[in-house]
Amino acid sequence: MLAALALAGCAGPPRHTGDVDSIREAGELRIAVRPGFFDASPTGAGELDETRLLTQLASRLGVRLRWVECSRHDRVLETVGAGVADIGISRFSPVSLLDGDLRPTTAIDWVEDVLVCARASSLDGPESIRGSTVHLHRSRVDDELSSFLVRHGLRVEEVPEEVPVEEVLKRVQLGRYSLTVVDTGLVHTARSAVRVRILARVSERRALVWAVRGRNPELVLAIDHFLFAERVLSRTSRESICRDLREIRKARVLRLVTRNSATTCTVDRGGLQGFEYDLALGFARSLGVRLELSIPPPDVDPMDWLEQGYGDLAALHQPVAPRDRGAFLVTAAYRKVDLVSVVSVRANPPASVEDLAGVRVAATRPVAELCRMVPLLAPMRAAPPAVGADGFNAMLEVARGNLPVAVVDEDAAKLEISNRADLMLGAVVLPEVELVWILNSSSPRLFSAADRYLRDARKSGVVRQLVHNEFGSWQRYRRRTLLPTPEGALSPYDELLQWAGREYDIDWRLLASLMYEESRFDPDAVGPGGSAGLLQFMPFTWRELGVEDPHDPTEAVEAGGRYLRRLMDGFGDLQLSDRVAMGLAAYNVGPRHVFDARRLAREMGLDPNLWQGSVETAMLLLDDPEVARRYPAGVCRCRRAVGYTRRILRRYAAYTEQFPPA
Repeated sequence: MLAALALAGCAGPPRHTGDVDSIREAGELRIAVRPGFFDASPTGAGELDETRLLTQLASRLGVRLRWVECSRHDRVLETVGAGVADIGISRFSPVSLLDGDLRPTTAIDWVEDVLVCARASSLDGPESIRGSTVHLHRSRVDDELSSFLVRHGLRVEEVPEEVPVEEVLKRVQLGRYSLTVVDTGLVHTARSAVRVRILARVSERRALVWAVRGRNPELVLAIDHFLFAERVLSRTSRESICRDLREIRKARVLRLVTRNSATTCTVDRGGLQGFEYDLALGFARSLGVRLELSIPPPDVDPMDWLEQGYGDLAALHQPVAPRDRGAFLVTAAYRKVDLVSVVSVRANPPASVEDLAGVRVAATRPVAELCRMVPLLAPMRAAPPAVGADGFNAMLEVARGNLPVAVVDEDAAKLEISNRADLMLGAVVLPEVELVWILNSSSPRLFSAADRYLRDARKSGVVRQLVHNEFGSWQRYRRRTLLPTPEGALSPYDELLQWAGREYDIDWRLLASLMYEESRFDPDAVGPGGSAGLLQFMPFTWRELGVEDPHDPTEAVEAGGRYLRRLMDGFGDLQLSDRVAMGLAAYNVGPRHVFDARRLAREMGLDPNLWQGSVETAMLLLDDPEVARRYPAGVCRCRRAVGYTRRILRRYAAYTEQFPPA
């Protein structure tokens, strides 16, 4: 855990109240936390871990996390409002943030406020508590709680704001305090230190939220989209576990550690592609499992990410560093490439590698190690690369004038130079360097399978075809792109999608995934049965939604967000992940078929409120006409709807890896 910055009263550090751009410029996300926050780490499976959640949020925003530990509960909001922190954490409810300039995020959890006593207490139910004393922080008392206290004749004794709520619970357990009010998120934990009994419910189920300045709408939106994705994808934090082939087949998931780059994996026109991604996808299919991307944060070395167990194999389109050979399992080479020099067009290109003697060069860590081994009169001086940097970062250093030469693999060089007029190729530095996959030493069976697959892929021509697809025809592919996607954008319609996401409280990246599945971002797309436009509305649907022209991007995106929200809301109080999945399935085949699947799931003894393994299983059975005819909506191409939903959610997961939430 990152060390907390303990501050007396939360005063002292530099202040700024800027939005996401300012946070990224400063390079840090500041979190104001209540007393005792760092002593309240969860110990049970399924418990809310706010520390990990915030660490993941900072990673998604591309900044580091800085903790600002407040000495009093009532200083957390002041700290955020004064610009000392960006987010406040203290078991807040939305109601507690109605006054002032702060506003709540979307829910990070759902809790109830309850009145508790010690397990051994003689108090028994609401009637026995009249006249008793409740120990509370003054900052905790709101109108609803005050009404409860008066209604039950309870007296309040204030607890100093410096005392953590966990300490208050402990004092109740030990009999020093008779009663207190806390939320169920704190009561229902696996921490053995707290043993209390619930006497009465103080509030209805409420949202547990974080506090953010209202003048920072982009940060609020970024947090809300991040939390939306975490709840839908059930991915509060990545699981760190080293697995071999048996465990991977059992989980049916292969985790690929890679980068977001043109040689590894990119989102182009919404679709996942890239040499390493396509090669690994073939390997996953050969194992009978699905492929899941595990892209490390920008400031983390992918090899460290792999070693820590956040992936099963690393495919980085780079040679192995000499020092990594003993620490990891290294496959046979599936491709050999030249390491080449790249220089500015304003410079004289090196005629041979000897011209690079003593020159400072930009390179990745593995390439830098290989450069030092080139026999020259004076060794090349590789500048220390940024952690996690790839060859494209190295070429950017040259384009910016920070270093005279970059040494990169020829694939990356050709792709970058084809898109830039300020860089050109120089001499070959090292010919025919081997590209490999790397695995942890704890995965010998997976290594054997990967090594065999790569050897076969090379012999059969699969690798040669991928090289042609990804590198040989790159410029031709670029020229035939129908709709240009701005640099750094997900689609040509990001602004429209973000607007619709805000309007209908849906992560814009989920809407983008839906749009790609429907039309590949082509507004002129026409499908079977008359479906049309970016969101492929059928004629009846677009008339019902009031759409005059389904090919108009503005109309289509607004109506698509509105329609998906309506479908999701049709599934009531289900968990968000299940509402999203069923809403997507309903988008494909209509809500009546999804309700039939829920009915069938209930008859099968499955949970009709759970998509994965329950309703999706029933939908697969409804693909049989004999089964479907027994239900009101009748025959359905439901197997297609299940695949449709899975593809969108997989793509959505990939989008959240590669594009920040704001």
